[in-house]
Amino acid sequence: MSNVDDRIWITSRIRMIAERKAIRNQNVSYLSVTYYSLFAVVLSIFSKFYVQTYPLLEEINLSASVIVLVASLVSGGFRFESRANIFRECYLKLQKLESTSINSDERLNEYLEILEIYPNHSEKDYYDLIVNHTYWEGKELNIGDKSLTPTNYMWLSYIFRHTFYYGSISFLFVAPLVFLAWPLILGWVCR
Repeated sequence: MSNVDDRIWITSRIRMIAERKAIRNQNVSYLSVTYYSLFAVVLSIFSKFYVQTYPLLEEINLSASVIVLVASLVSGGFRFESRANIFRECYLKLQKLESTSINSDERLNEYLEILEIYPNHSEKDYYDLIVNHTYWEGKELNIGDKSLTPTNYMWLSYIFRHTFYYGSISFLFVAPLVFLAWPLILGWVCR
């Protein structure tokens, strides 16, 4: 593989990671809006039960409804699905370029033309490729003769981002359950 071939391969894999993240974020936003909508409905239906524990229940429920409305508008504004489609289109073109039998100079020119058309991936997506490919998959990653390995900064970034992301998602989905279960827990403990 030449340096150009390595660059094409790496860029296409990074765009795949970016696509997966956009789809994951789209799914999480759909699920969270639906989840919080159900939470607001449950609070409304069982308001007589919850008002004993939460005296400001009407205000909480109204706030939850407004937050769900705003969150649905904001998550739609991020356009995760269209970003995923753009990254997919890019890596498919790169894969097609990878399989052509043209010389390295022409391949480099076509590669650069493709990159001009599409938005760039983030630096974090690059870090994710290096960490996933070299550590989790246990494979070598090279550009020409240069071996790519994760630096300490890449590892810190990877660990911090994944911990923060999955911690936030867990909190988003566990907090309403705790809120709904709290009166039951108090009733059980106080017996």
